Order: sequence, then structure tokens, then C-alpha cells
Amino acid sequence: MDTHPNETQAREHYAEEMVRRYRELRRWAVENWPNTKQPLVQSDFVASDRELLLLLGARLHAGEPQAGPANAQYEDVTPMPWP
Repeated sequence: MDTHPNETQAREHYAEEMVRRYRELRRWAVENWPNTKQPLVQSDFVASDRELLLLLGARLHAGEPQAGPANAQYEDVTPMPWP
């Protein structure tokens, strides 16, 4: 599979721009939310934050070699505990 020499840089730029625009949209949504009895807060966006990270991580970089031990028998997917 041929890749453009600047593809990695293009992916990074895309991810940075996507995050910037998402944060701008999220800020706008909070500031313009019409239901003043139940205002939006940042925690309302936890699910969309997670989806964006998945999109910009695994999906954007699909097909690239994954970091980690070459002979690992499994991939640890357990999240770190909160401090």
C-alpha cells in the first residue's frame, strides 16, 4: 500500500483541526442551550468525547503498526484506575 510521504502529518493536522472544531461546537452548544432550567455542562459530552477519541485514534490510524511488545499474547484494554 503506497502512502503519501506527508500522510502522517496530514492525519495529525486533521486530528488537531477536528478537536479544535469539536471544542468550538461544544462551547457554542453550552452557551446557546435554550433550556435554562437544565443547562448543559461539560459532563454532558462524555460520550461524544469518547467517540471522538476512538474516531481519531483507532479509525484514523487503522492499518498502521500498533505500539507495544512484538510478542505480546494479549492487549491490555483495562483502563487505569483513577488516582
